[in-house]
Amino acid sequence: MSVAEPWGDNENVPLLDLAGPPPEPWGDEEGVPLWLAPDRVVTPSGRTLAAATARRVRLATPANTRRGRESRTALFVAWCRDHGRVPSDPGTVPDYAAWLADRGHQPETIESYAGTLAHFLALSGEPLDAEDRSYVSAVVNHRSAELAADPDGAGDALQATECSREDLAAMLATLDRTTLAGRRDACALTLAWYMAGRASEPAGLNIRDVAEDVAEIVDPETGELLELSALVITLRRSKTNPHGRNTDVVRIVEQDDETCPLAAWRQWRVVLAAAGVERGPLLRRVKNDKVTTAGRPPRDPERAGGIGDRTIRNLIRDTAAAAGLTRELTAGERRLLSTAAEAEDLAALEDAAERGAAERRRQRRLLRQSLRRYIGHSMRRGQVRHQQRLGVPRHIIEAANRYRPGSKALSRYLDGLVSWQDNPTVLMRQTGRATGGRRPRARSAGEDPGNGPQ
Repeated sequence: MSVAEPWGDNENVPLLDLAGPPPEPWGDEEGVPLWLAPDRVVTPSGRTLAAATARRVRLATPANTRRGRESRTALFVAWCRDHGRVPSDPGTVPDYAAWLADRGHQPETIESYAGTLAHFLALSGEPLDAEDRSYVSAVVNHRSAELAADPDGAGDALQATECSREDLAAMLATLDRTTLAGRRDACALTLAWYMAGRASEPAGLNIRDVAEDVAEIVDPETGELLELSALVITLRRSKTNPHGRNTDVVRIVEQDDETCPLAAWRQWRVVLAAAGVERGPLLRRVKNDKVTTAGRPPRDPERAGGIGDRTIRNLIRDTAAAAGLTRELTAGERRLLSTAAEAEDLAALEDAAERGAAERRRQRRLLRQSLRRYIGHSMRRGQVRHQQRLGVPRHIIEAANRYRPGSKALSRYLDGLVSWQDNPTVLMRQTGRATGGRRPRARSAGEDPGNGPQ
């Protein structure tokens, strides 16, 4: 494969391009030409597929995943072109990994890039061999060691700020629930938090996916059977179930405060019913205090009028700011976080660009670590941590919030430290009090600790 031959582009990754001319026609008895397909697509390995087949293969990968792969591949091909390298040559991917490390990227980022490149090299019939994989692994380990020694902690994990239940109440208080947008936003926020939802999950709900039910609960004090109103939410697609092969069911009992998702859902359903909307997306666009389908048409016509995950993320960010949970960025901080400003600054550095890029990336990460960042995953993390503080066992947290058993992602959200109440040094302090705080007698020189003076 030459440097000028990318094995993917922004439109047809992982499939290469439309080949011409179309396949030879074959006809019926009267000589009327019949075409197997109007065009065909050639894969990196040289297979020929009908364009309709290629389209289904491509769209089977979630859009966000596909965009990420396309971006990583395009950057690698550009790097190869600029450095006179052949993508499939041994040593090219390890050198690219080292280049990313020199520019200050995190170990997880380098691993992600290398994994994507290994995938496409394999599709092209030039798989990354064991030796190159070992070199990439060594580069990642060395980069991890560098960050572990950083005196400012630039390598520490970046996590979404936890949205507590109190934070949720403060965010809801900023909404005007007399308006249609306020009612929709209240429904979106409360569903996202109580579902422990990723931003895409409440945005992807249809009206038929949420229903009211009755939960029968035994009162632990009186033994009386209680009937509580509840929501039953069916998730047909999610990050861990992108193709809808399974369904997840989330059940939420009504709450007795302003954060109740059942009350917010009921108010929003009244709005939809008044607008004559009985099917399609649950959370919809609102303009001029009316439910509307105006705006850019979605790829799926069935989602017309529905909001997307970006709207959910923006809603979380904006209401957190309105509630005073975050602070306003300075002009310098906004420029540091801007990718456009980064490109301008690095272009001015010329020969020192790589060193400047690494330092800028380090400073940007330190800034992000210092900020309270309410994003899509803030709701998920907040719900999980709230359940942990209530003493909910881990296996129930996993089942209720759609985690796989032993999930590493869940471990990053949970507080894995021993509580202060159970901390052994607290017990030691209590023991010291019980003995009157007496200290052991100092031994004299030559004294055997077990048998007394010799």
